[in-house]
Amino acid sequence: MHSKRHSGPEAAGGGAGQSVGPKFKDLPIVAIVGRPNVGKSTLFNRLVRGRIAIVDDEPGVTRDRNYRETRWAGKRFFVVDTGGLVPHSADTIETLVRRQVEVAIDEAALVVFVVDGRTGITPLDSEIAEIVRKTGKPRLLVVNKTDAKKARAQAPEFYELGLGDFLEISAEHGSGVGDLLDEIAGFLPSVASDEEHETAIAVVGKPNVGKSSLVNRLTGTDTMIVDHVPGTTRDAIDTYLDTKYGTVRLVDTAGLRRKSKTDTDLEKYANIRSIKAVDRSEVTVLMLDSESGLTKQDLTIAAYVERSGKGMVITWNKWDLHKDSERQDYLRLVRQRFRHQPYLPVVFTSCVTGEGVDRLLDTCFQVHAGWDTRLPTGVLNRGLESGIKRRPPGGRGRRFPRIYYAAQTGTRPPTFTIFVNDPGLIGDSYRRFIEKQIRALYPFQGTPIRIRVRKSG
Repeated sequence: MHSKRHSGPEAAGGGAGQSVGPKFKDLPIVAIVGRPNVGKSTLFNRLVRGRIAIVDDEPGVTRDRNYRETRWAGKRFFVVDTGGLVPHSADTIETLVRRQVEVAIDEAALVVFVVDGRTGITPLDSEIAEIVRKTGKPRLLVVNKTDAKKARAQAPEFYELGLGDFLEISAEHGSGVGDLLDEIAGFLPSVASDEEHETAIAVVGKPNVGKSSLVNRLTGTDTMIVDHVPGTTRDAIDTYLDTKYGTVRLVDTAGLRRKSKTDTDLEKYANIRSIKAVDRSEVTVLMLDSESGLTKQDLTIAAYVERSGKGMVITWNKWDLHKDSERQDYLRLVRQRFRHQPYLPVVFTSCVTGEGVDRLLDTCFQVHAGWDTRLPTGVLNRGLESGIKRRPPGGRGRRFPRIYYAAQTGTRPPTFTIFVNDPGLIGDSYRRFIEKQIRALYPFQGTPIRIRVRKSG
């Protein structure tokens, strides 16, 4: 890909040639940091005024950096939620989280350091305070959970962290959050409005098929935590990048699991978030594992995407482990198992070598173009006329259907209405025939088509 790249700490990354890291539209970034379970994600949800980050009593729920744009007092900015920082842990996941936090602080125009007013200062708080001080970045110390009398009484001890004055809040109940937003806005510059459209692409699939690796390969960074343990990504994380087509918002999702495998409330919630990520997307990449093959769960995911009316691209990942001569076998398998969705494009990728990643992004934009395409009424009716004459719809007894005309009545997904004398005489098989005729006029690659039949005359 050939597109502009951002300068800055992550600009040296490789990948598919897009700009590295989230596309910030020149907006300043506010990073929320702190040790595990101090309420960072709850505060993040308050600041962006939505239930975005997963909130759970289990420490370490937030692992990746989660970005959302918000505005306050005429200022527009990104807020980034980070995993709980454990500076000297040898645990693999905690080491990856620490790297995420370091990158978030490096990008930030302002660091919001959150501590827990109920527990008081811990050695870990002191370590993090030292890290924040050494960055030299503007910072705000926030004492959370001060809704309890005891917490308010012991709050002054946080002066010992050497970060100066602090704000007392309760992220859970919202008290003090407005004051915090006022302080944040006071640090940040005003940024002109940017109405550029963002194409939303969700990446879905079973756990551990390489979804986070794909996002990292596209951005050329370690935006997402990648680990060999299935289920590493638990939340739906948006990453922005510039491409030759414009701005892309990539949604990396927690791996969808079968209900019988969701042993904890947290995993069940992550399943829901993955489904919501599809709902928030315009095009969905269904990632299949070429090592484990195509499963019933993959078909279930595809069926949900189709019902949602979203564009979809299928990618066989981990293709570096296979020979090119095997492609036809894998294509044949997709066509057999997705026989009701023959319009779905298939791309072979390797997030290790980068093979097929550029083509995948190109295909996503081709699908998006079709998803948003409208056929002129004249072209549509002339194209359908010959097919209908060649194969007119069958009647029922002495009742025979008459098709008067057709019109495209919607996009996203493309929706067509056929006006007839008796809608009850147009069955599913003839609707599929009409869909084939429409796709002969324009392929609408990767996107479902809705056919509606209405009475007229």
